Amino acid sequence: MLKKCIKHVLIMSAALMWVVAAESVQAYRTDHGFLPPGANVCELHVPVTLEVPPNAKAIPDPFNGEFSHGFYHIEEIADGLFYVTDGVYQSMFLLSAQGIIVVDAPPSIGVNQQDPTASISIVDVIYSIPETQGLPIRKLIYSHTHLDHIGAASIIQEAFPKVRIIAHRKTKEQLRSGTGELEGLLPGAGSNPPPLPTRTFAKNKTVRLGEQVLHLSYKGAAHEPGNIFVYAPNQKVLMLVDVIFPGWSPFTNLAIVEEVPEYIEAYDEALAYDFETFIGGHFNRLGSRADVIEGQRYIMDIKANALAALQNPALFQIFGAAPENGLGAFSIYLDQMACDCANRTLDPNVTPSRTDWLSRLGTADINTLSHCWEMGEAMRIDPSF
Repeated sequence: MLKKCIKHVLIMSAALMWVVAAESVQAYRTDHGFLPPGANVCELHVPVTLEVPPNAKAIPDPFNGEFSHGFYHIEEIADGLFYVTDGVYQSMFLLSAQGIIVVDAPPSIGVNQQDPTASISIVDVIYSIPETQGLPIRKLIYSHTHLDHIGAASIIQEAFPKVRIIAHRKTKEQLRSGTGELEGLLPGAGSNPPPLPTRTFAKNKTVRLGEQVLHLSYKGAAHEPGNIFVYAPNQKVLMLVDVIFPGWSPFTNLAIVEEVPEYIEAYDEALAYDFETFIGGHFNRLGSRADVIEGQRYIMDIKANALAALQNPALFQIFGAAPENGLGAFSIYLDQMACDCANRTLDPNVTPSRTDWLSRLGTADINTLSHCWEMGEAMRIDPSF
């Protein structure tokens, strides 16, 4: 499993080096020369630069030697609650006198990209600090089904066969329906799928271990069915994975969301918690309430600009450009709608919040286009709006 993990990381590293070598890449298609004047808003594209704005900079920064363990970082947030990151993924664990509660098991954590032969497992990562010595892992919580976040769960179960695995019931249903046939697509996943949860819940569940407590809550498919809020009330820490990305725009297509209205609602639902620290599951730095509020403002800009783009009469001309190919014309219309929305969103003089998102959020130059496409199409067909 570890060899597959190392191979994957090396391939991804090579691909990233190729991308970074490109000085400027166009984010939007501009080759629709047959379109009527005013209908090709994609030609007003924003170039992709791969620049990272200060708000999105890594904290701690591994390139400045700030990681606690070289190729991964562990830090106590408060009162026995630790988070761990490899710079791309995050997990957290909670210590009590009776043992450890772990939330998520990303298979990439523990992979040493500089020296793959020195890679270790996520269990070794957790036990690389003095505070965990002598404490067994008693409980493991799945935030959702995606293997890039729980693909190393079998390693934890192998080390602690009596570990209690807790997840939403929809997460168990999805894991049970998998075939386990895909191999080598993710580091650590391979033919060793995550073990099924041993405890499930429908709406809310309180997890206790000694003096520590976590509140689990399911509020809908903000990312996918079964994706849960994990709240540590004593430490005022909220974990919600793959929805909100502090300092960054979400992953492509609103983080491959399945229900856009519920995704939008997740921001208000997160802000209803009394939290000071936010863990989004990705990147190095922790988030705050201010990060969640800023992320919500970005999403609301996209929503407003998608509506404006859908109502842009110039884009309706596209359907007359290819009357014999309605499906093709409609696909081009949706692309242009997304470009119109993205152009509005990335222009601080036009977007409703008047925020310069290019200077605030990492990958805004790359991902805003797909967010606009996802939002616009959902608004067009989803009666929940």
